[in-house]
Amino acid sequence: MFEYKVNNDISLRLSNVQDAEEVFKVIDSSRNHLKRWLTWVDLVKSANDCKYKAYKAMHQYASNNGFQCNVIYRGKIVGRLGTHNIDWSEKSTSLGYWLAENYQGRGIMTMCCKSFLAIIFNELKLNVVYVYVAEKNTKSRAIPERLHFEQKGINKNALILSGANIDYVRYVMTRERYFQYY
Repeated sequence: MFEYKVNNDISLRLSNVQDAEEVFKVIDSSRNHLKRWLTWVDLVKSANDCKYKAYKAMHQYASNNGFQCNVIYRGKIVGRLGTHNIDWSEKSTSLGYWLAENYQGRGIMTMCCKSFLAIIFNELKLNVVYVYVAEKNTKSRAIPERLHFEQKGINKNALILSGANIDYVRYVMTRERYFQYY
């Protein structure tokens, strides 16, 4: 199984069926926190749902349409980071990520996203990466801001979550901007 070492404590492992049970336990342990910001959390009711998502992620990777990685911290799965579909004609993609509540505030996801950007721009040779974050999710917004993404506006009422309209902030990292900072 492919695993990319971010540092001595953190690595990224391609999503796979063998990790489904552990991924489910992580989601379930942070369910109340995650569902404040993510629409899919209530749809994950068992490890079988995580297996299904892993199969989809494996197909995405095999189709050269992006990849999903489990975030491993000191040997434990603590979250997920992945690309959404890749638009090869425009050479663009967007990132999605989540982290178990107990592991936030340690810089784990920031370091993982920084490593992802290196892969995206150096290996995949893409030109643009987007991140869409709920406007009020300040912890998640801090990640693209720390990594020098440029804020490019707010999408009003972009999502309905728990019956409420949610505004999303759109962040952009271009190839030129990436190499300016890294």
